[in-house]
Amino acid sequence: MNNIRQPAEAKPELMLCAIAELLEVAQGHGITPADFIQLLDSGMHISDFLTALTPLAKAKDNIDGDS
Repeated sequence: MNNIRQPAEAKPELMLCAIAELLEVAQGHGITPADFIQLLDSGMHISDFLTALTPLAKAKDNIDGDS
């Protein structure tokens, strides 16, 4: 945060890396980049998206581990 209590600007390089990572996570769950962008455009927050994926990742790990 800066001196007047507003969030600091994120570095563009960091943002590009974060977006690429999110798209990779989405694709790992069968969500296309276009679908991901549509979710964001419809008002879904990135934190809600990641929270929704957590149970899916745990279930996949359990299925993979049972084999």
